[in-house]
Amino acid sequence: MIKVGILGAKGYTAGELMRLLVNHPQATLACLMARVDTPEPVENYFPQLRGVVTLPVEPMNLDALASRCDAVFLALPHTTAQEYAPGLIAKGVKILDLSADFRFDSVVSYEETYKVKHLAPELNAQMPYALPELFRSQITSDLPGLAIPGCYTTTSILGLAPLMTHGDVLDLDHIVINALSGVTGAGRKPGEATHFPECNESVTAYKVASQRHRPEIEEKLSILAGRTVRLTFTPHLMPMNRGILATCSIPMKRPVTTAEAHGWYEAFYQGEPFVRVLPEGLVPATSGVVYSNFCDLGVVADNHSGMLLAFSATDNLTKGASGQAIQAMNALFGLDETLGLLPEKRS
Repeated sequence: MIKVGILGAKGYTAGELMRLLVNHPQATLACLMARVDTPEPVENYFPQLRGVVTLPVEPMNLDALASRCDAVFLALPHTTAQEYAPGLIAKGVKILDLSADFRFDSVVSYEETYKVKHLAPELNAQMPYALPELFRSQITSDLPGLAIPGCYTTTSILGLAPLMTHGDVLDLDHIVINALSGVTGAGRKPGEATHFPECNESVTAYKVASQRHRPEIEEKLSILAGRTVRLTFTPHLMPMNRGILATCSIPMKRPVTTAEAHGWYEAFYQGEPFVRVLPEGLVPATSGVVYSNFCDLGVVADNHSGMLLAFSATDNLTKGASGQAIQAMNALFGLDETLGLLPEKRS
């Protein structure tokens, strides 16, 4: 059994990790830590886990954490994980970092995007971007850890990836992504925008033309395209708890049929257990993926406007965070990626 710990055990992604890991056949929760003064029961933060997770949430102590764990999930805020990852790795622990601190290939891009100095640039080069469907070959057992992509980036990148090799027929300089997310995507810390009276029965665009995930999406899509890709990314807050839907629009250089584009997606994701290309003409809904590690995809050609439309849906807490982190952990330890993540089959 892989003994796993969670650092930052009070947040939504930590709760999702616990929900999934209690049913993992080859991993066991060994330690939960967060910024608390004294040990507290998990049900103080996640009442649904009462009697299911009996470990307490303990004050942060890296020596104790490393002594009990083979791997640690860093469920910490952006710019914070880099403070803890080097020390844990030095103690022989594998790291699964759910923040953005190690996601960029370019440290310069990270520093420009998050307005901080990177504290571990040498480690950044050793922690690949763990989106298995696209970068599986980079995940090897000798790595010190992995950078886990987030919800908006996962949803958008998986939605667009099959199109990146078709720059001869698509305009990769004018991609537009409109993505809608449930409120849990903002994290547990309360704010005015996520206060119930402010966000209920309202849809709001935010951080227009300045969202910090755009450079990350551009960097990864450019790798897949073999050239620089440019896009506009606009996030929207939806009055629901979970789920993301991304609508991606790309101008066509020549007419493309829906059947032709659908064939690109089916061929690209053939055999991927967590990516479901819907039947031709159908588009996904968040209700089809919540509480799961699936990404549902659809593509439609609009030859009236000359645009190809790609649609992608995920659960922001599962495939967009904790489920993907477990999928990456499975790959890092040489296990079947689906362990602990597929729905139970019932006869």
